[in-house]
Amino acid sequence: MADVQEQQVVEVQRDGGIATLRLNRAPVNAIAPDLLREFDAAMTELGADESVRVIVVTSALPRYFMAGADIKIMAAATPQGGENALRTSPFAIVERTPKPVIAAISGHALGGGCELALCCDYRLMIDDGRSTIGLTETSLGLIPGAGGTQRLPRLVGPARALQMIFEGRRVTAPEALQIGLVDAAVQPDDFEAAVHAKATVLAAMATGALARAKRAVLEGLDMPLTDGLRLERELFFDAVKTGDAAEGLAAFIEKRPPKFTGK
Repeated sequence: MADVQEQQVVEVQRDGGIATLRLNRAPVNAIAPDLLREFDAAMTELGADESVRVIVVTSALPRYFMAGADIKIMAAATPQGGENALRTSPFAIVERTPKPVIAAISGHALGGGCELALCCDYRLMIDDGRSTIGLTETSLGLIPGAGGTQRLPRLVGPARALQMIFEGRRVTAPEALQIGLVDAAVQPDDFEAAVHAKATVLAAMATGALARAKRAVLEGLDMPLTDGLRLERELFFDAVKTGDAAEGLAAFIEKRPPKFTGK
């Protein structure tokens, strides 16, 4: 039976190598200090736990994945306080986590909710005819402040990203899939099974190899090509020394499926 640990606004459930992190800050999972604090702590813990091989980020609320910042808290903050709060992207820890991270978008993902999804390695979105995803900050006279202006154009292209940001456009799952914003648009009855199936596949893979590949790709994007190639070679030779690499090579020679342990 899965072990469930409940926190004030973040719930963590472990089931074998799959850890599910559920956001539960009613009514819409608005971004606020308590949610960010618990989210950061949970991601840090799960990232360091060798028994965890994939992380699913989802919502415990039925209609919202995350609806962006808590407007009342934002309006009450001093300009200097807001500056300090956004010196680093609040969800950058997702990209630093050495495990695959799946965003299971089961409701609206707006503003910061879209930005959280953009940080994840996979985005599966429910196709229920009502849930939408988008960066809506310009409707408040603001711009995305948690990475949206940088990550969205890298995913869907700068022209489309600018149009979405300018107009604060919210798109449903089929359009999000069409433009490459999400990886799958799944009917409600099949959504949980689809997320679990993807997590199960990833949990059976060579966790250390995935971590090194993730680091090479994300850090390499900010490097000149020669530096990126050097990082890739370093990580390749690190991977060669692992037990999973020995198992993968042996399984290939013996013509059998590998049994990776994540080490």
